[in-house]
Amino acid sequence: MQSGPKGAILIIDDEEGIRAVLQAILSSIDFPTIEASDAKTALATLAENKDSIQACMLDMNLEDSYGEDLYDKLKAISPDLKVFAMSGIFGEEIKERLGDREISGLISKPFSTVQLIETVQAGLES
Repeated sequence: MQSGPKGAILIIDDEEGIRAVLQAILSSIDFPTIEASDAKTALATLAENKDSIQACMLDMNLEDSYGEDLYDKLKAISPDLKVFAMSGIFGEEIKERLGDREISGLISKPFSTVQLIETVQAGLES
């Protein structure tokens, strides 16, 4: 039995360079991606494509939104969306901000290609 196509991963980060690197890494393992540079674009993109987006890479420190606030809005649109939290400052502050929100994986910036792929694959399988 052949599985269907993989759903896209929405990359939400206000840094163009980070989005480009994530897109390159994810496409190298056959994941289609869609990019959003801010919260408003991310929400509109998810609303328009919620049936074809399976996960998102969420920068916890966007210029226009706190990650945890955007998380709640994304999950309201797509409750089954898998969310990978990204930040350069993981530690107690981020854990407190996330609270009991379900995260499919934590990605520390800077990240290595191998760590990113392993985190995404493990998170999507769970």
